[in-house]
Amino acid sequence: MKTVGNTRALKLAGLVYLAVLSLFLVLNSYTRNHHNWDVIGYTAAAYKLMGETGTDRLSARTYDDIRRATAPETFEKLTTGDYRAAVYQDPEALRQQLPFYSIRPLYVALSIAGSKLTGTIAGGTALVSALCGGLLLILGWTAVSPRSIALAALLPFALYEAGLGSLARLSTPDGLAALVALAALLLCQRHPRPALLLHGRVPRLWIAAMLGVGAATVVGLNAFSGHYGYLRIFDFTLVSGPQPYPAEMEETLGMTDILDAYARGLQRLVSKDTGMIALFIGTAGFLAAKAMRGRLLPFDKAVLAALGFVLLHFLAFPSGFVRHYFVAACLCLILWARLIDGWSARRQRRSPDDAERQAAS
Repeated sequence: MKTVGNTRALKLAGLVYLAVLSLFLVLNSYTRNHHNWDVIGYTAAAYKLMGETGTDRLSARTYDDIRRATAPETFEKLTTGDYRAAVYQDPEALRQQLPFYSIRPLYVALSIAGSKLTGTIAGGTALVSALCGGLLLILGWTAVSPRSIALAALLPFALYEAGLGSLARLSTPDGLAALVALAALLLCQRHPRPALLLHGRVPRLWIAAMLGVGAATVVGLNAFSGHYGYLRIFDFTLVSGPQPYPAEMEETLGMTDILDAYARGLQRLVSKDTGMIALFIGTAGFLAAKAMRGRLLPFDKAVLAALGFVLLHFLAFPSGFVRHYFVAACLCLILWARLIDGWSARRQRRSPDDAERQAAS
């Protein structure tokens, strides 16, 4: 009975610890948001979604919102420099940025909802990202449900260092996307019907239908938002750099430009995120060894799929931004944390037996 009571007390202490850390992450991320330039694009997209169609009026409302949500020095940073100043001064330039942002309607809609609490759309984007960060911390921790006190204490900080801290403080939809993806994967693991996906028992026709719906959704969102297409955004982001008038950019991508973009992305990853690269390589090697012995579990396959997504994402868009790979990093940490926690629990169970045998001898 004493052991049961101690276990319950430890679980309660763990939940309180997790709640305090999650709340702190949300509050700290919201109040210390990075106010990256994307906040302007998503704020403008929100006003457009709310029915603002006039180009001049859209620009005025957007920058008034940003001004109210940020400190004067931050607003100056967001509106100075050749590109930023041009978008600030010319409403047409801001209008031409919208297709890059209106393609993410869920994040935009949630930011509008968040603005009811914050008073500004810009504040709404920060609130959504901060809340997603807090929920990701809870999901990552509960996916392990560590029994080891040391692991329970350290896991939140490992998740934070894996990119969660950056996700929660950026006005981008990456945190929301990571939350949806991680929640879906954990749902598939815990419940019988979705788990069929991880076990590979879903009929191929169903898989084809799901892929078809996903592809149709992406194509529909691109068409609805008037997106400029893959090559244009590749050039805009990775080669020529941000342009005030992306609709007027000429298609001048050459093979040298593309190879240079891959080299820069790889250099960014290696120089700034060496730990994450090591985590990916180490996890891939460990799972490859398990696969050779025929011991892969369904969750192992999910981790391998996430690592495959990292590779495909980099091949398609070599930005080298760590926030694009957080789900894979989180799954790798969950995998290793479960292994360490299981090893620790087995060791603790053996310790009393060893003590009894020594006493008997």
